[in-house]
Amino acid sequence: MSDKKKKTKTVMPKWMDCAWRRVPCGRDNCPICRRVKEERDRHLASGEDPDAIETVLEDVGRSLKEALAMIKADAKRRGFKITNLDKISEPPRPGAWPLYIRVKEWRDGIYGLADESDMTSSAWLYTDEAEDLLWYVNTLIAKTYRQLCNRWHLKHGDEYGQEDYAYTRYVLGECFKILKESLAVFTGMEIEQKNKLKLALLILNNLEEEVMAI
Repeated sequence: MSDKKKKTKTVMPKWMDCAWRRVPCGRDNCPICRRVKEERDRHLASGEDPDAIETVLEDVGRSLKEALAMIKADAKRRGFKITNLDKISEPPRPGAWPLYIRVKEWRDGIYGLADESDMTSSAWLYTDEAEDLLWYVNTLIAKTYRQLCNRWHLKHGDEYGQEDYAYTRYVLGECFKILKESLAVFTGMEIEQKNKLKLALLILNNLEEEVMAI
């Protein structure tokens, strides 16, 4: 492999996964886990819900340049070079993209089913798969927006976008895998919401094709 090709390939550090995994490493020396704790404490101190999707999206936008700066430093240590991080333009807001709106509607539907199930104490809501489902629906919507932004940046000539695009595509693939596995478990259970969860799985499969094609 030529030196030129080596410099165009960036390996994302493993700690980046802690930004979206339901169970992160939690170490104080982890750049992501430390920042998440700081952001959560900041929102709580301001009387904000740190788990609200609006808050999550706000944090994604605020931390974008900082995360990329950390990636740049890590890439430099590995012998790569990523330029123009200081020239990042602001992409459109989430509601400007119809695909984001459809993913959000699907996510809202899942939370609606969870609310129904909570009222009837349905068994599926108290499983590890339910925790995964309710966690990764938020990861999915946040990363869908992130990928739409990455595509926007690439179209506008921001060089950093290709690196984050590749990593976000990996994260989206993992989210769809986990979500489908969780829903598949629920559709095999004799529960009141079984047919609605089957429909949610069908819609998710259709969304996967569109999101992964961004």
